[in-house]
Amino acid sequence: MKPFSLAPVLQLTERRAEGLSRMVKLAHGVWLRARGRQVRLAATRDTHVAQLAIQLRNGVSAAQLQEMNRLQQAQLAEMQAAQVAVDVAHRDWQARLAEWMQVEQRVKALRLLEKRHLAHAAIQQRRSEQREHDELVELTHRQDAVRGGR
Repeated sequence: MKPFSLAPVLQLTERRAEGLSRMVKLAHGVWLRARGRQVRLAATRDTHVAQLAIQLRNGVSAAQLQEMNRLQQAQLAEMQAAQVAVDVAHRDWQARLAEWMQVEQRVKALRLLEKRHLAHAAIQQRRSEQREHDELVELTHRQDAVRGGR
């Protein structure tokens, strides 16, 4: 039986898929951490806003109000940066996922070709064995006929 000629390609493609799988998991982790940071920032902002509302009801000086406004602007900038980080991480994760899925499809196609090759080889082997059996039976009949004819 001749070997599956695409076996090295299948092996390389499987290794590539495994590597890409790890990269997809890593990118997903980066995205989840970015989302977690964004959620923590939102919670901090909400707490700060609630505290600010209480302080404003009690009255604050102009300098305090200016400082509160500066802190709120800094929080807004940090939240915008966090959103950008989430978006970038999500795009990276999705790109890696799409690449992995494409390679996985190639692995499936190569495995199907290997399966077909093995099935074809098994059929060829059975045919060869059947032919050998038929030839042996025919030879045995001839020898019996020659012996019986004497």
